[in-house]
Amino acid sequence: SVEVDPESVTLEQVEANIVRCPDEEVAERMVAEIDTVRREGNSTGGVVTCVARRVPRGLGQPVFDKLEAELAKAMMSLPASKGFEIGSGFGGVEMTGIEHNDEFTLDEAGNIRTRSNRSGGIQGGISNGEDVVFKVAFKPTSTIGKKQNTVTRDGEEKELRARGRHDPCVVPRAVPMVESMAALVLADHLLQHFAQCCILPGGELTNVAGVIEPVDVTSEHYERVAARKAEEEAQAAADAAKGEEWGAAAAP
Repeated sequence: SVEVDPESVTLEQVEANIVRCPDEEVAERMVAEIDTVRREGNSTGGVVTCVARRVPRGLGQPVFDKLEAELAKAMMSLPASKGFEIGSGFGGVEMTGIEHNDEFTLDEAGNIRTRSNRSGGIQGGISNGEDVVFKVAFKPTSTIGKKQNTVTRDGEEKELRARGRHDPCVVPRAVPMVESMAALVLADHLLQHFAQCCILPGGELTNVAGVIEPVDVTSEHYERVAARKAEEEAQAAADAAKGEEWGAAAAP
């Protein structure tokens, strides 16, 4: 296995080899292992680590729609996924509270940050502005070339051996699926936040040049709402007037 540094890993490193592993040495060992199980007619599984940077603060809810719960639901909806952990994950049970807590501090720009990120960028179900980091475990491919015992629909015990081309490991294919699911969940929560609060978290947007610019979303939103309401009221008044005219014309 390889430990990914969330702060330094790049998409270019991930896409640099066929198994989508940012560590070239480990990638070579992964290719060799997958090729070995393939020649044996077997399969193997693995873990995908996902890092979402610059996630704004405030996404998610504290109870029913926790951001990590929504991410877990999305990831566990992927074929062959068997496990999900965020931040320290299961490793956190080996720590004490003082070891595991992410202490708050001020950075050089005066922004509130955490000294560590064992929470994985989400605290109390809500994003805290740090990188969102989680892992998804994928099982070995079920369809393999080795003989396996099975039972037919008629209740007869038989041996089964799959034929044809089947992936000996689904993990490389799972990487873009994990990325896409994460993007969909984060986009959904961003839209929910805007719909509920009428502002984007942080009150800023990134333009096409990658520069963050302040945006007065609130005033624009209320102007659109007011204009739409005025149009609806005008249409309702026009419909009422037409109804009165029709009633007058139909009267004896």
